[in-house]
Amino acid sequence: QRFVFNQAEHAEWHPFRLPGYVCRDTTIAENTKNVAGVQVVRRGEGETVWARHDTDILFCFVMEGQVTLQGEGRDDYRLVAGDAFVIPPGMKTRLANPTDDIEILEVTLPGRFKTELDPQ
Repeated sequence: QRFVFNQAEHAEWHPFRLPGYVCRDTTIAENTKNVAGVQVVRRGEGETVWARHDTDILFCFVMEGQVTLQGEGRDDYRLVAGDAFVIPPGMKTRLANPTDDIEILEVTLPGRFKTELDPQ
């Protein structure tokens, strides 16, 4: 057994699964044989879009900044640092109006899953 170790200062940022964001992969999915995934997410270029996913658990914790969680047929929620949320599989959602300093920790089970974009 070995530790999974990932340092922020050496991180590379890549486009996230959702347009409008970039992410830093902590390599948890790769090192747990896809049992779990952990991404650090920040604001990127472009507009945010509606999407749905098929992962069993998608948990997010807002570490910095603010973002509006929108869900189809649901009230909007303005989330701030310290707030957490879970998005059920198949629910159409959007992370809208992020502040420039937004930073979200996304944890998923399993680590790799399908996201379907709905740009509307």
